[in-house]
Parts: sequence; C-alpha cells; structure tokens
Amino acid sequence: MAASSGTRSVRLLLLCLLGFCVALSHQESSSSTDSCATAKVAVASLVPFDSTSFRCTAAWKQQDFVLRYKNTGPSEWSFILSAPDKGSYVAVGFSGKGAMVGSSAVVGWASNGRGTVKQYYLGGKSPEDCTPNRGLLKLERNRSVVVSRSGRLYLAFQLSTDYPQPYLIFAVGPDGSLPQSDSLRLPMHQSMASRSFNYTSGMSYNTAGSSGDQGAFPTERKHGLLGMMGWGVLMPIGMITARYFRQLDPCWFYTHMAIQVSGYAVGIAGIVLGFRLNEDGLKNVDVHKALGIAILAMASLQVMAILARPDKTSKVRRFWNWYHHSIGRATILLAIGNIFLGLSIAQEISAYIVSYGVFVAVWVVAIAAFEMKRCYADDD
Repeated sequence: MAASSGTRSVRLLLLCLLGFCVALSHQESSSSTDSCATAKVAVASLVPFDSTSFRCTAAWKQQDFVLRYKNTGPSEWSFILSAPDKGSYVAVGFSGKGAMVGSSAVVGWASNGRGTVKQYYLGGKSPEDCTPNRGLLKLERNRSVVVSRSGRLYLAFQLSTDYPQPYLIFAVGPDGSLPQSDSLRLPMHQSMASRSFNYTSGMSYNTAGSSGDQGAFPTERKHGLLGMMGWGVLMPIGMITARYFRQLDPCWFYTHMAIQVSGYAVGIAGIVLGFRLNEDGLKNVDVHKALGIAILAMASLQVMAILARPDKTSKVRRFWNWYHHSIGRATILLAIGNIFLGLSIAQEISAYIVSYGVFVAVWVVAIAAFEMKRCYADDD
C-alpha cells in the first residue's frame, strides 16, 4: 500500500515538473517579432553589407533590443541593432569603462519613411552635451542605414576597429519624439542600460549604474553558482556520507537526507534562474538546458523515492537499492558534466573553472581512498 502511494506521488511530481518546464519554456519563447531564432534578418536586402552568419543576442530584453554582429574583415566589425519602432530614436554606444559620459554612440531614427544615422559624442548627461557628427568611432562610409519594417527599427553600421570596446550602452528616446531636424539635438532618453559585453560568447552583464544593476553577481552567474553548489557540490558530498559512513547509524541517514534535500532546493533555485536567462545566440545552450531538465527529473525521483522505500526485510529492497544507487550516481555524473558545459558556454573566468575542477578532483580522490579502505576491510 505504501509503495503504491509512493508511486502515485512520484507520477504526480513528474507531471508537475513537466508542466513547470513547459510553462517556463513557453514564457521564454513568447518574444518579439524579431528574435535570434530567425536565421535571416528581415531587412537583409536593404542592409549595405552581407549580414549572413551574424552572431545574435537579445541585448536588452526590457526594451526588446536584438543585436546582431560579426567580425566581417580585418579591422572591420558589422552591427545590426533591432528594436521596436515607437517613433523615437535608438542608440548603441561603445565605452571602455561602462560609463555613458565620454563614450561615443551610433544613433538612428526614421521619419516619413526616411532613415537617419548619426554619431554622437556623449560629453555629458544632458541633451546639450551630446554633440552630433562627433565621436571617437570610425564609421565606415556608406555602410550605415536605418530601416523601419513591420513595427521595428533596424540600425545597421560598420566600424573600423581591431576590436570594439568592451561595454555597450543602449538607449531609447521618448515615444513619438525625434531629434530636431536643424540642430539634431537628441531628446533626453527615456531609458538606458550599460552592458559589459563578451563578443566571443555573446554574453552581456549589467554594469554599475545601469537599470537592474546586479554588481559582480548578474543573473547568469547566480544561476551558475546555485547550480554548481546544489547539483555539483552538495549532492556529491551527500553521496559520500551515505556510502562510506553507514557505521554511524542512524546519523548517516539523517545527514544524507539533509544534504541531499538542501542540494535539491538550491539546484531548483538555479534552474528557475536559468529559464530566465538570455540564451539567444549561445552555442550548446539547448544541450545544457536538456541536461538540466534531465538532472532535475532524476533528482526528483531520488528525493521522492523515500516514499516508496520498502522495509529492509522486503524481497524488493535490493531492487530499490540498485535503482536508488544507480540513478543517484548517474545524476551526479550528469550534473558535473553539465556544470563544466555551462561554464564553457558562459565563457566564465578561469577562477571558477579551476576551483570547481579542484573540488571534483578532491572528490574523486576521496572516493578512491574510501573504496580502497573498503577493499582492505573486506580482505581482513
């Protein structure tokens, strides 16, 4: 009777997890009319350069900014910024330190079917300090255009540079308000954001002073640290307590349960953050997500298996033990591999990769030492 109740609980949990993952995936997929899922930019024929095989990222989700870019030649970088057309200007600036003041920006807008692209030097935070036709960017001549199509504004341009500056500053003007036709003075932006941008991985982080600033721990890093701690640290430690400390009965059992449930809770928090991340244009992210969902399902079976745990005297107890041990070890191995895959996708700093690698190495050595001890004990 208890086993039947446990089986029903496991089935109910799996159905809930499936609905949870589908709902979050649907939320992520319900994006704007332009997204990185589109293989070809909608105005490719109107852009004055070849826009095939561009990298793509949802650069500023709050304003639905989509950025495509590519190193198209020696000392040449091409960009296409897509944003909703609300009768305002859109801008992308390049900065060495993430500050608006002192940076240069490419600004574009469309009026009466005609697009305008200008470079501005951002000498201050007021409209008077933003000087048109000035700046430190080397724009390629006859390679800049603004196109309004299907409710979106496409700003395309090319820069002559060995490598663009590492911070991007995005801004959008007030709805229905364009720069003055004579002075080209920009109206005060209604919103702006500064991003630390990795051109290799396509990952961007909020910087200090921008909207939704998260300091040194952006959502991407929180997701990684929570997943690493829950699935990749606590659960392997919990496995060691169950396998090698059974002589401390019943302390080993309660310690094992406490560690595994804590790891499960922390891991779920990491997965929830993972579904909210900007994943557009990242390689292997689908594999990383699929492995994460598989790890969640397997870990859920492990946590719920306690409800279907037969008595020690039961004939099926040895099959339950085999199932519990096999699924647990497979979950941990998958989690470790997925953590390293996630660190690779995010192009994380080497300190995180090395630190976790050291932990895994120590864990493996500890298991080898405990197994040798068990073998010698059996021989005696």
